[in-house]
Parts: sequence; structure tokens; C-alpha cells
Amino acid sequence: MNGMALRNGRERLRKAVALLVAGGALTGGVAFWAVSQVRPALAGLYTQEVPPVGTETVYGLPLAWENAPLFAQWYDGITLSAEEAKAFSAALAPLRAPCCDDNPLAGCCCERGGLICNLVRTTRGLGKHLVRQGYPPEAVTQAMDQWLRFAHGDYYVARALVAMGKDPTAYGLFRPEHGACYRGLCTAPLQEGGCGGMGKEVVVSRPKG
Repeated sequence: MNGMALRNGRERLRKAVALLVAGGALTGGVAFWAVSQVRPALAGLYTQEVPPVGTETVYGLPLAWENAPLFAQWYDGITLSAEEAKAFSAALAPLRAPCCDDNPLAGCCCERGGLICNLVRTTRGLGKHLVRQGYPPEAVTQAMDQWLRFAHGDYYVARALVAMGKDPTAYGLFRPEHGACYRGLCTAPLQEGGCGGMGKEVVVSRPKG
């Protein structure tokens, strides 16, 4: 695929996703309808890798963008005991930060500057809550992974393509190592593949109007 075709494909995808954002019909990361129309070759991978809105969870809240502010509150409001912190560390250990996957979820790149993005903050907030509720580390890991896949689906599809020996850029995706942090998307909304901001307010979508 040449550069012009790739740019045109990305623009078609951007417009399709923008229409779905306006209609409130997004699944995790990228809408299934948009994928099936613009990148039909990836529709199966998105179904496999990205859980859609409404997917049931072990903690009783179906996956939804509206959960993000609650998860952030849990991150800020829960102080773990020493034993809980040990379980939380074990739960975090297998996970990478999708926005900067050369870093673990336990220490994303922005934390070196004393900050934390809301993609990581919401995920860890969910993890802290589940540890406090007594879930074992393995279940906490799976729940955090499920939220990350919902919030940053493109990353997981790109990673699956690489594992299959395929180049994600041929499908209009960025390579896994070129995460949101490295593309200047730290303040972009979660629904647009960004990190949801760096402050207390979780930026889920752009204001309407």
C-alpha cells in the first residue's frame, strides 16, 4: 500500500469513527462497524482482541466509557495495606502500558516526570478496587487487561498483527511501540485512542458542539 492510499484509508476510518462517536455507538477503541467498513480484513481480529461495550465483567459493571471516572476515583481514594499492595504488584506485573509499551503498567513513562495519564490511572484504580474487594491477583490482572483492551483496542489488534508476522501500518494502524504517548496523544480523549488527559478529569470524549 502506497503512502497516499494509506493516508486515504486512515481518513476514511477517522470519519467513520467520528460519526459513531457522535452517535454514541462506540465499542472498545474502534467501532466494529467502522472496522468492518474501512478495514474489513481486521474485523475478526477486533472481535477477538477487543471486548465491546456492555461486556460482562467479574466486578459486576459491564464495560462502558462511563466507568472511567469511577475507576479514577478508586485510584485516588484507595490506600492499600502492605499485604494488599503486594497482591496489587503481583496483578500489575504481567501487564504493559499500551500507551508506552516499553514500560510496564506498574511504571508508565509519564511517571518519570511525576505525572500519570488517565489510561493508566483508571486501570490501576480498577485494580486497587478489586484487590480491596479480595479478588486474587490473577483475576485482577484479567480485569485490568479487559479494561485496557476496551479502552485501547487498536494497540492490541496491532500487537496481534505483529505476532502474525504482519505490519500494522499496512492496515492503517500504528506499530505497538508507537503508542499514544509517543504520538503526542497524552491529552487526547480515550475514545480517540488517547490517554484521556493527565489531570484529575478523565477526558473520555470531545465536548459536543
